[in-house]
Amino acid sequence: MLENETFADCVIKVGDDVIKAHRCVLAQNSDVFLKMFESGMTETQNGEVIISDTSPECIRAMLEFFYTGEVAKETLESHFEDIFVIAHKYNVTALKYKCELIMANLIGM
Repeated sequence: MLENETFADCVIKVGDDVIKAHRCVLAQNSDVFLKMFESGMTETQNGEVIISDTSPECIRAMLEFFYTGEVAKETLESHFEDIFVIAHKYNVTALKYKCELIMANLIGM
């Protein structure tokens, strides 16, 4: 569904990248997105979410998690710190936990 942009009803702009998404998927996985879309903020009116404090790779990883429940191992291992920050910002507990496991394994080495 992430790769299939049919019926996408919003876009996430990260730097020069524009990623199409579905509000219902964003809202189901993050109460931050839910409140954003319910509140009548600009994002609700124009269907455009601008994120300037992370990389497109991290947003794509979070979206991959939203749509599939997983993140590619290579992506998670190479960007776990930044993915943790964005998962914390958008209150995505299960994704934060995956990042915490990687951190714990690194500390335990």
